[in-house]
Amino acid sequence: MLINRRSLLLTGAAAGLGAAFSTSAFAAAPLSGVQAPGFYRRKVGSLEITALLDGFAPLSVDNFSGADKADLVGILNQAGLTESLPTSVNAFVINSGEKTYLVDTGLGANQMFGPTLGRTVANLAAAGITPDQIDAVILTHAHPDHADGLIGADGAAIFANAELVLHEKEAGFWLDDGALSSAPDGLKPMFDLARKALKPYEARTRLAKDGEIFPGVEMILSAGHTPGHSILRVASGADQMLIVGDTVHNAAIHAEKPDVGFAFDMDPAEAAASRRRIFDMVSADKMLIAATHIAFPSFGQIFVDGDHYRFQPADYAYTL
Repeated sequence: MLINRRSLLLTGAAAGLGAAFSTSAFAAAPLSGVQAPGFYRRKVGSLEITALLDGFAPLSVDNFSGADKADLVGILNQAGLTESLPTSVNAFVINSGEKTYLVDTGLGANQMFGPTLGRTVANLAAAGITPDQIDAVILTHAHPDHADGLIGADGAAIFANAELVLHEKEAGFWLDDGALSSAPDGLKPMFDLARKALKPYEARTRLAKDGEIFPGVEMILSAGHTPGHSILRVASGADQMLIVGDTVHNAAIHAEKPDVGFAFDMDPAEAAASRRRIFDMVSADKMLIAATHIAFPSFGQIFVDGDHYRFQPADYAYTL
């Protein structure tokens, strides 16, 4: 029924009559104490994209660099946020109806950021998908909040039937003994974590270059956060979107100040250049984006707004 003033008045009157002849005799519902399952779907052409919430990391504004802290806190306050930033960690499923690809895996059993992460597999199940149904896992990069969900607490592969795909420059960095030996001491544990996560998949790993890696899925090098950090263009028919990985760590800050660095950027200047290039592309093409650390489910658009940018979350997808 099309809603107009007349239909609204009629249905409202009927509801009022019903209320006049009824009384409530029901007990109050108890508080549940739990959130809804962390999955959400959208369509890109004929492809079904599912965002999965691995959880959140308790970060703060102090992780950002290259701008005055007071300015950054002001940006956050304008967005209704504070300098304490519970930050989403998201993964994504691309489903063609014939093949199912998982983009990033969350932190898995690794507790380095506390107990608020590691729910990708549980939310995958809530979305009706089992690990054995994943045909390929695509990594935007090999940081632990993206790759450690490849393995369980016992170090064994979780995705038994999946090919592992990552950019050749990303694998080349983390698996290079020379890079490990020359890395700062604080970075060396990240090499160990990456190697441990990748090891069970070495016989079924594909090192990709820029270009189409699966029908409708293109890998594009977007270095800076890591040497092989990549984004994914997902296209079907006239529709397309970009999964931008760690290009954005906070939508309010990075839209207002795209040159601001983040604590885990290996080359902050290159990361900022990649960010601006991506923002210019998606704003010009009016392209939907999704990101690992934009608040779940993270879908939205970037617009040019004067001398900076603006992130607009996408409306809820009522139908698929």
